[in-house]
Amino acid sequence: MQPVESNPISDSNDFNPNILPDKSRKTDFWSHLALSMAERSSKGLGRQVVVSRPVGPTTIERNGHLAINFGANDYLGLAWHPELIRAAYSNSSPPNKVGSGASPLITGHSQIHAELVSSIAAFEATESAIVFSSGYAANLGSLASLATKEDVIFSDSLNHACLIDGCRLSRARVLVYPHCDTDALRRLVQDHRHLGRFAFVVTDSVFSMDGDLAPLSEINGLCEEFDMQCVVDEAHATGVYGHFGRGLTEHLNVPSERMIRIGTLSKAVGCVGGFVAGNQLLIDWLTNHARSWIYSTAMTFPNTLAAIQALSLVHSMQDERKLLERKATSIRLKLNNLGFRVGSGTSPIIPVYLHDAVEVIEKCQRLLEQGIYVPAIRPPTVPAGTSLLRISLSAVHSEQELTQLVSAFQQL
Repeated sequence: MQPVESNPISDSNDFNPNILPDKSRKTDFWSHLALSMAERSSKGLGRQVVVSRPVGPTTIERNGHLAINFGANDYLGLAWHPELIRAAYSNSSPPNKVGSGASPLITGHSQIHAELVSSIAAFEATESAIVFSSGYAANLGSLASLATKEDVIFSDSLNHACLIDGCRLSRARVLVYPHCDTDALRRLVQDHRHLGRFAFVVTDSVFSMDGDLAPLSEINGLCEEFDMQCVVDEAHATGVYGHFGRGLTEHLNVPSERMIRIGTLSKAVGCVGGFVAGNQLLIDWLTNHARSWIYSTAMTFPNTLAAIQALSLVHSMQDERKLLERKATSIRLKLNNLGFRVGSGTSPIIPVYLHDAVEVIEKCQRLLEQGIYVPAIRPPTVPAGTSLLRISLSAVHSEQELTQLVSAFQQL
């Protein structure tokens, strides 16, 4: 079987090596940038930073509009939890300092950072863990240090950009399989597993734009059969899936021997940072090889203290996880009944699929004018020719706010 040509993000002009499509036409550098940006904007693909003022756990102000916020990944509402705020900002919390001042291997790894590592290992029920400055850095550094040019990677076609970039940096041979298609993955592995000394399947567990779930049980079976490891990014599953919130691997009871699990502190945990949890040998390897960890300053003390507190809460938030699933199921059903094409599943990420980038921007603005913020997602974040409104639910969204969301979509 031949692999899919590329991931959608790889198809974007952001990665086009032919900077000037018409080599016969001479132009200066700044004119090229201006023309390219004008073309991008004409297609509805231009991006601009908008100042967002957080008002409350579920409300935000954007461009002068006060709106219910359905754009954040704060799935459990922990970013606003008073215990996290006290942990981060209380003057009684040592060491009364903000920045760590150095990378972990120099002087940046304090006793408080060590406590966070222990908290993550306990939360994930593993021997140890390593904490990165972001989830992006965790995926980038892990893949680039685990796989080499002698290896082969089988990557889901809708993987997040950080997984795609980590695969590139590894210099391994990367073969892309159709999204969540384990039959196609099997055929691809059968035809190409022999190309690598070691082989890896790389996938999100909950996909960040479509909100659907990776078939981890089937992938684990293939890894057992063909002697492969699976690098699974649990970013949007950490805190949301599993009895203790460890992610989709816990939810599906997938054995851990073949799974290299990457999680985040930046979404349901309500803080910032990424981590890898696993056996001590894995953590020792990353400590010595993951450049995005070795050469980055350790996270700030307030964030570290808040993350420790958050992890002490997440493992017992079973009621919030059940409530979040019920809300996600209800909103999907109601939007389907209104005639919208929405993504399937149970995750708090609900994509509403539209025709093109211009339409999705227009509908995003119309929702904002009704007091509802739902971000417009366009290529290259999603495949060319597709666009969507990405609803992101939180356990702290009230029933009234959810009713306002459905009512606003009814007016589109």
